[in-house]
Amino acid sequence: MKRSDIPDEHVLDLARQWRAEPLGNPGVVRALIAEGIPERLALAKVEHMISRHLLECGVSPYYAWPA
Repeated sequence: MKRSDIPDEHVLDLARQWRAEPLGNPGVVRALIAEGIPERLALAKVEHMISRHLLECGVSPYYAWPA
């Protein structure tokens, strides 16, 4: 599996869910990990989307939100 195998829209949906209800929600990266995606790959996908200005983050990319 590679970074491009994870659809951008799916990651954006997870980010929207986290933004709507942050309490009790594990965040974008941890939600991807729960789906069976390795942590390193999930983090790389989120960081790549941040660099493309599709997502924004504060201190940690684990809790990114839609740009």
